[in-house]
Amino acid sequence: MDTGFLQSIGFAPENSAFWFLLAGVLFIALLAMVYAREIRRSQRLRNQLEEARVELSAARTRAGELPALKDEIDALRQAKAMLESDAAAQAVRLAERERALAEMRERMDTDFRATASEMLKDARKVFLEQAKESFAHHREATTLELDNRRKALDDLLKPVSDTLVRYEKGLKELRDEQQKSRGELTNQLGELSKFTDNVSREAQKLATALRAGPKTRGRWGEEQLKNVVEIAGMTAYVDFTEQTSHADGDKRKIPDMVVRLPGERVIAVDSKVSLGAYLDAVEAETDEARAAALSRHADDLWNHVKSLATKDYAASLKDALDYTVMFIPGESYFAAALEARPQLHQEAFERKILIASPTILIAVLKSAALNWRQEKMTEHAHAVAAMAKDLHDSLRTMGVNIASLGRALESAVKKYNLTVGGFEQRVMSRARKFADYEIPGIENDIENLAAIEPRPRELRSDKDLYVTDERANETDAA
Repeated sequence: MDTGFLQSIGFAPENSAFWFLLAGVLFIALLAMVYAREIRRSQRLRNQLEEARVELSAARTRAGELPALKDEIDALRQAKAMLESDAAAQAVRLAERERALAEMRERMDTDFRATASEMLKDARKVFLEQAKESFAHHREATTLELDNRRKALDDLLKPVSDTLVRYEKGLKELRDEQQKSRGELTNQLGELSKFTDNVSREAQKLATALRAGPKTRGRWGEEQLKNVVEIAGMTAYVDFTEQTSHADGDKRKIPDMVVRLPGERVIAVDSKVSLGAYLDAVEAETDEARAAALSRHADDLWNHVKSLATKDYAASLKDALDYTVMFIPGESYFAAALEARPQLHQEAFERKILIASPTILIAVLKSAALNWRQEKMTEHAHAVAAMAKDLHDSLRTMGVNIASLGRALESAVKKYNLTVGGFEQRVMSRARKFADYEIPGIENDIENLAAIEPRPRELRSDKDLYVTDERANETDAA
């Protein structure tokens, strides 16, 4: 912001009110950040509360299944008692059979002792052996039957035992989960209550700050405008200035921001914050009071539109677009005004005023940034084309010079060969004859001078190079 302008309206750096105002703006921004963080924390607590409710409902469902399990356990216990009673009766009958067999054996022994005949002894022996075998067979069968009944009883009672163990374990886990859920639910309800109180206090502080005065609201609107410009990426791609002033006759007009566009065009952006009626609508307790407050809110925005239209930034700024952007620093503020006055946007556009919420302004600024990138890409393309033309001209000139050098080399080779031929024929042939006369000091023959056969390489055309490359590729493939 221009320092001279601040001093002209009473905001000198040494003025304590300026620092109090700046501190208020920073405090409002801090409150907004705290409010957003508390909103996110409230949502997280609500999600945790919902999960606790779901877990509690599942625990209640499992608790409802306990009576059925108890009935099943009672039936199994009755079956166990019956089986144990049958097993005891079988054991008594087996004991009676063993006692009867013992008595029978004793009677048989007494009867057979009365005889002294060896045949009777042999018969007694055979009978005793047969009786022993029969008794052993009967005992084995009875023991096997008892083992089978005991095994069947164990097999029948094992599921009951396992079910009882699972029931006791599940009941303990259910009680633990209920205790834990109750504790967590109590803590979450306490935190939610504290958070609700904090949100209410912070919202009241923000509302009080926004009601403080037009200067405070204006600074808050400018901060929101800065945030939108940073989100859109205009700082890197677009040249913009805040609080740019320009003279128009005797009047001094100051838009909040001037955005420079490709093609040396500009567009003025002015931030308007009028939230008194909107806050009244939010705090209204009846539908009638809310509707009346929203109507006042829409009228306030319409008055801002008319005031901004009279400034006519588009006409006073050089190379400006034929409309001005009026920034509303909140989606809900604009939506509330449209709810009360749906034709507000169209009426403003007819006065060459574009009402822009943060979303709309971001879209406009991103479009401008895209145009700047396209402009720079076009400039780069022109620069590359110029460099390519210069390179082509330089290569063409170098090609002409190299061809001229090749022709000069070919001419020099021809002259060299002619000179060597004449020298060999007229001079060297006579000089070699000195060796035939055995003159002292002349021992070795004079070396022959050979002609230069290779010609300088010619510059080939693109077609010849293409054919040569194809042959080289075929050779590599083979």
